[in-house]
Amino acid sequence: MAVNLATKYSTQVDEVIRRGLLSTAGTNNDVEFGNASTVKVYSLDTAPLGDYDPTAGMSRYGTPTELEDTVQEMKMTQQKAFTFTIDKTYESDSPEGVRNAGKALQRQIDQVIIPAIDTYRFSVLADKAGTKIYRELTSENAYETFVEANTAITDEEFPVEGRVAFCSNDFIRLLKQDSGFTKATALAQDRVIFKGMVGDCDGVAIIAVPKRRLPEDTAFIITHPMCAPAPVKLQEYKIHRDPPGIAGTLVEGLLYHDIFVFDQKKKAVAVCFDGEEPEENNG
Repeated sequence: MAVNLATKYSTQVDEVIRRGLLSTAGTNNDVEFGNASTVKVYSLDTAPLGDYDPTAGMSRYGTPTELEDTVQEMKMTQQKAFTFTIDKTYESDSPEGVRNAGKALQRQIDQVIIPAIDTYRFSVLADKAGTKIYRELTSENAYETFVEANTAITDEEFPVEGRVAFCSNDFIRLLKQDSGFTKATALAQDRVIFKGMVGDCDGVAIIAVPKRRLPEDTAFIITHPMCAPAPVKLQEYKIHRDPPGIAGTLVEGLLYHDIFVFDQKKKAVAVCFDGEEPEENNG
């Protein structure tokens, strides 16, 4: 009979994943999916500002119109899973600890699960960004380009405090070489707020992201956590000892997650690609 250790181990693993994800600093948990796979988010429009007319009788404030609303549908799509076995005979013929199921699961989480979540989240943020810049980046224009993208967000009147920038290490290298960049690139340990944070630029926290986790040619993504809910509905990891048909250990994992960008807050996300804009975008 299989012994299922899912409950105890999942709790431990959940904390490991939260600490290991780089994208967490740019997301939120504001949308509750509960027992549904789809959630509709309603947003009310605003009314135009006009002139007050004391001679207009019952219409001194203007002609009232009903506020319209917009609906954004968010549907969970990312159902990911994995499984592997560790045969008892192979385990007995290997050095002690080499084929340990717990260590193997931890390695799976560190090397596969965490990078996969980050990669997906960054791809959605880049795709939905309200500002997209394409530019051949150099050590002479890196800082200027970053400020341009950040200013585009500020001009849309989104909060400055709390913004984060997910940057490739290549872009960070160019930024450090840019004479226009005067901010400190290495912060004291007690000022580091987010995992992977290496400094700040134009008041935005800089988080270094491995190139393979970012979309192709992405130099940086600036965002604010209020823009993107990133629900994780299920996160389950199981270790079965000697299940029927297997002499050894069966490990299974299920991850049900997604990320969305609020339609009303897309303009608070900016992305810069290192290179020329693809021709299909110009058509």
